Amino acid sequence: MDIQRVMQIMDASSRTRRTIERSLHEIDRRALNAMVLVKRHGNKLASYGVVAQAFREQAVHLKHDAAPLQQSVAPLVRAQSRILRHEAFTKMFHRAAELMKANGRSTAFLSQSELNWQRNIEAEEAEGFAILRHLVGTVIRLQEGIAEQEYVVTNGRIEAALSERSGAPLMRVSHEMGLAVAKVRDAIWKYRAELEEVLHENSAGI
Repeated sequence: MDIQRVMQIMDASSRTRRTIERSLHEIDRRALNAMVLVKRHGNKLASYGVVAQAFREQAVHLKHDAAPLQQSVAPLVRAQSRILRHEAFTKMFHRAAELMKANGRSTAFLSQSELNWQRNIEAEEAEGFAILRHLVGTVIRLQEGIAEQEYVVTNGRIEAALSERSGAPLMRVSHEMGLAVAKVRDAIWKYRAELEEVLHENSAGI
């Protein structure tokens, strides 16, 4: 995994987090609109009120679960920075060993130092991929939360369809909430695909 790949992951994490935050804000706003409609019509729409409240609560959970996305990238960047430093030392000791060998002098110490720095690189790479795998796990949990949110959207549409006079505005609100959830779902799927592509590319070296 090179530094360019790490920066791509960092950009993707930031982009995904922003999309989620905007969409969750939209979800919360739509759920509030639905609750206002429910309050206007009293007990007739009490069932939809339960759905709207569940929608808001689930949005809070999603926001909480999305928080580690960007936080997990910083350790990955630090690990890659250490790898670059270790690679520089490895090359330095390798060049020194080659010069000593050309002059007929012992290179045991330099060769061992080069090997030690190479082992440091391998350890940092293993840590980097562990961070990536953890990040994928976070994304999978987000996807599970999104699936629950989509289930709530479906329930909202059912309740709206059962409402006689207020069905149309509630259906509109439910549709708009569904679109906001779809944005989060698509952003997360794309992000997961990017992470898994990096893991797949480097799976032989893990």
